[in-house]
Amino acid sequence: MAEIAQFKPKSTLTAVENLEAFIAKCRDELTVFGSDLKWREPVWPNITVFAKLGIITRKPILGEAQDPAFIEFSKAYFRYQQGHRPTGAKNESKALRAVEAALLQINGNASIDGLSISVLDEAAELARQHYSDGSAYHCGREIERLAKFVVEHKLVPSAVHNWVNPIKRPEDNNKTGKEAKKNREEKLPSDIALHALAEIFANDPIQERDIFTTSVFAMLMSAPSRITEVLALPVDCEVFEKDREGIERYGWRFFAGKGYEGDIKWIPTVMISVAKKAVSRVRMLSENARKLAKWIEKHPDKFYRHANCPDVADDVPLTMRQACMALGFVHESHKQCYMALYGHGLAAKDGVHTLNNLWRYAMARLPDDFPWFDKDKGIKYSNALFALNANQFHGKRGCIPIELHKPTNNFFNNDLAPRETLAEKHVNIFDRHGYRAENGERVKLTSHQARHLLNTIAQRGGLSNLEIAKWSGRADVKQNRTYNHMTEYELVGMAERLDPTKALFGPVGKAAKHLPMTMQEFNTLEHAAVHVTEYGYCVHDYTMSPCEKFRDCINCTEQVCIKGDDIEKLDRIKKRLVNSERLFFLADAAVKSGDMGADRWYQYHKKTITRLRELVAILENPDIENGAQIKLRGNDFSQLRRVAEKKFTEAIERIGKKNEEAVMLDNLTTLLGGGLG
Repeated sequence: MAEIAQFKPKSTLTAVENLEAFIAKCRDELTVFGSDLKWREPVWPNITVFAKLGIITRKPILGEAQDPAFIEFSKAYFRYQQGHRPTGAKNESKALRAVEAALLQINGNASIDGLSISVLDEAAELARQHYSDGSAYHCGREIERLAKFVVEHKLVPSAVHNWVNPIKRPEDNNKTGKEAKKNREEKLPSDIALHALAEIFANDPIQERDIFTTSVFAMLMSAPSRITEVLALPVDCEVFEKDREGIERYGWRFFAGKGYEGDIKWIPTVMISVAKKAVSRVRMLSENARKLAKWIEKHPDKFYRHANCPDVADDVPLTMRQACMALGFVHESHKQCYMALYGHGLAAKDGVHTLNNLWRYAMARLPDDFPWFDKDKGIKYSNALFALNANQFHGKRGCIPIELHKPTNNFFNNDLAPRETLAEKHVNIFDRHGYRAENGERVKLTSHQARHLLNTIAQRGGLSNLEIAKWSGRADVKQNRTYNHMTEYELVGMAERLDPTKALFGPVGKAAKHLPMTMQEFNTLEHAAVHVTEYGYCVHDYTMSPCEKFRDCINCTEQVCIKGDDIEKLDRIKKRLVNSERLFFLADAAVKSGDMGADRWYQYHKKTITRLRELVAILENPDIENGAQIKLRGNDFSQLRRVAEKKFTEAIERIGKKNEEAVMLDNLTTLLGGGLG
């Protein structure tokens, strides 16, 4: 296990001395990424590339690597942070590139001791320009983390630890409308692509490339997995267990990403037969590669005798044709043998090669991590489901049975979509079988679309977020939102199925007759948003104004009662009537006694009991059908009404003033003799 050391600055040292000590400790003492890490190189294979912002090549040339004044700190900071909190995304690289570019733009020098608020602001702006919204946000977070780190450890003289990432987190795509529909279509596979792959898989393809592509996609459709997780499965991944009801269940044991450790993903019953067939087909494809890997582990100094290997002793000189047969090269003619050997840097002559020296050539071409196919997960090539031979699926070159190949996500995805840079030269699986989109364009698909589709299907099926996260190998249930592409109609339909009494979609109300209708009829329709009260529903629009009849719903014209909706609500109205009649009797007595202000009390309760009596009479009227919406008339005061009346009065006054001016103009015209002449 790599040794992790905490860097503790000495308060007596200057920032320059602290920085030098920090770099030296990370370079000479830390063993993160291995003690044999080639520190001086700008490329750390399979880890990161210390290139300038905007450089995407994995092999930067002169001038594309980070500035010499910055790169030492960049390497030290990256190694230190990844040692203490390793991540797969390695966003430190993005932040370091942006900071280096900003230092050069603002200061003209890339030294980290020139870090300032202006440099950090410029780095954030550069991140916005070079990365997507999501990547820019994470880059900004790492820049903020870097600023705090260098101040806390006294690596820079300036105090920039209070700088905050100005890049906002991108909004979720789970919205409604045209843009949301477009986003869903991009994340989910097209029907024609799904049907095409299903048809090719069902027709038992013969070509190994077709078997590989359709089998992998069938596996992706059996459990929500990332392509890297599927390609890292061991050959003995299948699990059979009986549940508590004695029914045998089928799943795969493998490691997931994003914080979730090894687990079993159970396959839905409807997909078990497809999943088993896919694993069986891939197992046949990788059989020779696994045998080769196992042979090398046991006999690293002895040639692997594959099916086409010439039957001669290991030290017997070979002809060019026999050498090509042993290596798996094309050997139909003398010229082909010559070109194949010469092209691989081997002597193209008869009698110069033996199986022994060809085996040394083969051992030199083993993968860097052999025997490990995936060292982090403990899977060797000899036990990897997707271990392949070199050129195994190549259409023109022969399969090399003594060389190993590890398929990547790009290796798989390249057979699902047209590669624009290669135009018609690249033929994917849809092209090979003659499938086209409805508009005539070439069909395309990505491996990740299957994961989005399965998560959406799981949401539609009612699985809980915890179950979906576990099935998908996800550590945080909040990540489910990114993979949920149910439409707004599906979400509303699901809510309606949970409570059939609530109609959340459809018309806002039912009119008694066809339009046009009176304002009174329109006002009794159901509203899109309502508030439940003790007597019915309040349809006040709070976006226009606050409630101005608080706890006085009976005297409000925005109160709607439903006949036959709830007997308890009618009982409440009757009880309110009894109480109001008692209060009205007291108010009447106070008025007769001459009490100050009792008249206003009297008028209020008189209005209240009048409305309550009308409401009870309507709700108990057998001639009115149940479900009818009752909304009493009134002349409520409101700020909105007052403003509207004021505007109306001003408009009338303007019209009147114009009329007065018109009369004066007519009189003046008459005095001047009339007419226009």
